[in-house]
Amino acid sequence: MAAASFDTGLGLEGSHVLVTGSSGAIGSVVVTAFLSAGAKVSAFDIKRPRVAVDHVRLRSYQVDVTNESSVDKVMEMASASFGVISTCIAVAGLDLSFAPHHSLADMSLHDWQRIMQVNVDGTFLTCRAWLRGIREFATTNTKNISAVVFGSEAGKFGVPNCAAYAASKAAIQVGLVKSLARDAVSIDPRCRVNAVAPGPVDTSQFRNECANDPTALWREAQATVALKKPVAVEAVARACLFLASDNYAGNITGQVLPVDSGKSGSLFWLADGQDA
Repeated sequence: MAAASFDTGLGLEGSHVLVTGSSGAIGSVVVTAFLSAGAKVSAFDIKRPRVAVDHVRLRSYQVDVTNESSVDKVMEMASASFGVISTCIAVAGLDLSFAPHHSLADMSLHDWQRIMQVNVDGTFLTCRAWLRGIREFATTNTKNISAVVFGSEAGKFGVPNCAAYAASKAAIQVGLVKSLARDAVSIDPRCRVNAVAPGPVDTSQFRNECANDPTALWREAQATVALKKPVAVEAVARACLFLASDNYAGNITGQVLPVDSGKSGSLFWLADGQDA
């Protein structure tokens, strides 16, 4: 008896994928992942790429995702180049490693607003421009109509010395995702919206932090993590591929996918009794 046929491909070939934060440690790997899957990629970042990548299916744009007119203008340019943006991967944000760390009692309103502006407003403007493009340009042949926004473990567990970052990620991965998932299907019934919530990711910045603080690795990626290790950047990129693919995640929307090596909670105290 012949084995039954089962398509295990991602089915992302030819889809136009937007990746914001494309020059960052995670965003650059996400770009590579989608190019490897056969997609056309528009890469948005406020900075120019550290290493220029020459690829026939890649276009890079310098854009500030908090600037409304700039986002709309560059989104139109990207659509003119590769056609309708079917898939939006909103990586851009002010990472916890670079956010000001203060007790809430000492945090300035400016610092709070800046984190919210980049992480929440930037994600909103990106998703809004993507959804408007779907409404205007999507056809019955458009596949993989989905958005994947970047939350964080902080949006679930909180951060004792950076409440603004945790609040911004909770807003994105819960309030925005749950609401937009219900809204988007009124624009196109195939629209899906999900979030990835990485734990500590094994970037060069995280390794530098661990080198400067002997307790950081144990505290952030071992003591409360089932796999006792940080998350590989490639694992985060593969989660984005999975959620973007109609073949694999066609019935998944309004969800948060933890990519955190099994993080189970916050550490309140170190082994020596000091605050974590």
